[in-house]
Amino acid sequence: MNYLITENQMQTIILESVQDRLVENAKKLNNIAKGILENVNTNNNLNFKFLLTWGASIGGLMGPLKSWIENRYTGLDPHDVALLTLGAVATYFYDNENKIKSLYKKIKDKGLSSEFQEIKNKSDQFKNVFINFLTSIGITTSNMINTMSYAFIIPILDDLYSLILGSNNTQDIVLHIGKRLAASGVVLVTGALLRTLIKKLASKFQVN
Repeated sequence: MNYLITENQMQTIILESVQDRLVENAKKLNNIAKGILENVNTNNNLNFKFLLTWGASIGGLMGPLKSWIENRYTGLDPHDVALLTLGAVATYFYDNENKIKSLYKKIKDKGLSSEFQEIKNKSDQFKNVFINFLTSIGITTSNMINTMSYAFIIPILDDLYSLILGSNNTQDIVLHIGKRLAASGVVLVTGALLRTLIKKLASKFQVN
């Protein structure tokens, strides 16, 4: 027996699927951050686990940077990859100078200063491109730490783009995504701020 569904029902199925994927991606980003922080704590005796309060936000920057490091320095020990990744992004999410200095000292003691400088430059490029993107859609905040709370969207912009373009009802999408991501417990910004962010993304992405 053949079952037919309406175009609206098909759109709902597609949107639900993408929204679920966004939440799953946010959880993966949180796990990336958790894995890096646990690795650095175990292998270098540097406890930065409090950065997990940033959840998927810090993972949003760590994930792409870690992949870049692994491709750039193919023979680098995985523990050193974790250390360098944390060293490059920690200052965006944390402003304790003494704690950061201890992290940099560990990198120097391991003879990784030259690699770290290149990696830090690359992470600054990632950060600057991201901030410019936020500015282009009208998102500005009073300080760097608040700005980086949105970093969880970096690896999922393609999904957000597809989701927004595939819908005739942006307002419903905004409400659903905001609720689901906020309820996931791995995104720092509130549901209201998420809705504002996604509305601005919709205004940028949608074709008139």
